[in-house]
Amino acid sequence: MRHLSKLAGLALVAPLAGATFFAAAPASAAPATVKSATTKADDPYSVFKVKLRYPTKAKVNRKITYKLDVVNSGPYDANYYWLGGTLPKGVKKVWYTGSKGTQCDWSGRSIICWNPYILEVDDSDFVDITVQFKKGYTGKASARLGAIVFDVPTGAEDLDRRALKALGYKSWFYSKAATTRITK
Repeated sequence: MRHLSKLAGLALVAPLAGATFFAAAPASAAPATVKSATTKADDPYSVFKVKLRYPTKAKVNRKITYKLDVVNSGPYDANYYWLGGTLPKGVKKVWYTGSKGTQCDWSGRSIICWNPYILEVDDSDFVDITVQFKKGYTGKASARLGAIVFDVPTGAEDLDRRALKALGYKSWFYSKAATTRITK
């Protein structure tokens, strides 16, 4: 089970200049298909398919909801993953809903959500993130949301993200970009 102390460890990893929790993970698209259960050393343990739904237009002073759905397409179960990413500029409040046991935390433009479950192959997880902008905010609202997945060997499940990176365990950030035009 992931605890708040791990989340605090994640916050320490974020660079100061407006970067996200996911700054160290390369933004990559999922491979088209997984051919077999045998993988090379550089292949991820779990490949995620990401679906992101959002409005393309919104009126000023309205809330926007991002619906993030992910599916673990394998070849192995994912026991160490988070959902989230970078929210648009000008966000004042954030609400979330997700599968049972989902918890989220946000700081600045970064949001990270987790739950205590293992995501088995072909299973899915979701989180709906609703944001409210500062009063009178107009223009483009750009976000990048998805799933960060770590390849964690048995026995290392209790390490925080900083320790995983220090030990050289790989991570992948499967994400989609969203742009909403906010008009008067």
